[in-house]
Amino acid sequence: MKRLRKLIMPILVIMLSVSFGSKAEASEGGRSFNTDGYIITQMPSVYEVEATWKNLGEYGMLNHAEDLFMDENNQLYVVDTGNNRVLKMAASGEVLAEYTQGYGVEFRNPKGVYVHTDGSIWVADSGNYRIVRLDSDGNDLEVYYKPESSLLEDSFTFSPEKIYVSATGYIYVLRGSNLMLMDANNEFRGYVGTTAVPFSLQRWLIRTFGTQSQAERTLRQEPASYTNFMIASDGMTYGVLANVTSGQIRKLNSVGTNTYPEEAYGITIYNGTTVQRPGFSDINVMDNGIVTLCDQTTGLLYQYDQDGMLLAAFGGYGNAEGTYQNPISLVSDSDGKLYVLDFSSNTITVLAPTRFIQLVHSAITAYDAGNYDASKEYWEQVLEINSNYELAHQGYARILYKEDKFKEAMDEYYLGNDPVGYSQSFSEYRHELFREYFGWVVLAVIVILSLAWIGFKKLKNKVDELANKLEMGGWLS
Repeated sequence: MKRLRKLIMPILVIMLSVSFGSKAEASEGGRSFNTDGYIITQMPSVYEVEATWKNLGEYGMLNHAEDLFMDENNQLYVVDTGNNRVLKMAASGEVLAEYTQGYGVEFRNPKGVYVHTDGSIWVADSGNYRIVRLDSDGNDLEVYYKPESSLLEDSFTFSPEKIYVSATGYIYVLRGSNLMLMDANNEFRGYVGTTAVPFSLQRWLIRTFGTQSQAERTLRQEPASYTNFMIASDGMTYGVLANVTSGQIRKLNSVGTNTYPEEAYGITIYNGTTVQRPGFSDINVMDNGIVTLCDQTTGLLYQYDQDGMLLAAFGGYGNAEGTYQNPISLVSDSDGKLYVLDFSSNTITVLAPTRFIQLVHSAITAYDAGNYDASKEYWEQVLEINSNYELAHQGYARILYKEDKFKEAMDEYYLGNDPVGYSQSFSEYRHELFREYFGWVVLAVIVILSLAWIGFKKLKNKVDELANKLEMGGWLS
């Protein structure tokens, strides 16, 4: 069912491209996908633009900033890469502090920032090939360079791009295509979540029958690379992959195994012989488990639940409010607001969730927590706002199914355009009817068989009687 949903993406981009010229639609409207692959549903507003920050007063303008981080106090940190600084901002947009150097060396081309619960600030100072740890006042605490390890080749350049620190103190660093792990002692601990290179018959033939140089070039093919990642409140590492057709979202457990559905996410644009795949630049996971992605290709933001089900797509490419030229990073705060950093327009857009999407989130999180009554109430409220929102019908149907109300679940799955759910409910409903009327069915079978037996005996007696009469009359002599 999910695979079927992914097949409709080309239709989506064609229809959405028409609506991006409207400021109201681009900034407020959401879109959802029907599971039949043909209909695109215009949704109510899912997020509204609360503010757009561009001119930061005495701190001037951003210059191709590349990363955002939101701490537990809803304070926003901005890696202003082109200006070689990190800014600390209040939720109102006021700049609270500016960090420009560590250990006597000015930042050069910084790429990422992480803020620990103790208030310490970790900066991926990429141009200086190091990670700098500062306190909240900008004082030096620690500096990390390329780890000394025989497992790292001499040509390995330590130019960290994104950084996160786990609850156990391990340092996760994104560098190129690798998501590497370090400890607090600057020791290399390996790579995390490396994806396997898929089998290719062409590569196998070249390695088997080709020349040595051809085989060496084939062996150099690297696995898919991460463009960004984060460690969510559930302790799982979430990342997005580049240059893959499916499985772009990764959810890595403690041993580096992906536990997120291996499906295709986002829009693939087909224009004649040209294929343009999604360019996911960042991923954000809220405390309620809702996953949001930003796509540099289309300027769209996508939201998914933990099952990989698309909740909404909003935004788009453009210059109007609520559209983006190159969304490169996004974060969320404790109120569910989204902060979107645009690399090209040098802006930060603050998006506030509407009641509609808040109800959707609440319905999903209540269901995941096993609170089905609350989830049902939320879905009912969602349907009051938009009765055509298929996901709400599907969510409501799942609860009815768990309550053994299979006939009602069939009706909701039908409205939700979910043939798989409908088929499962129908199968259970059929079994339920059979169980309910099993005694009567057995009795009816016994009565029918008894009547058939009696009828057969009577017919046999009649035939025997007729045969005797014919024999006595000499007809059979």
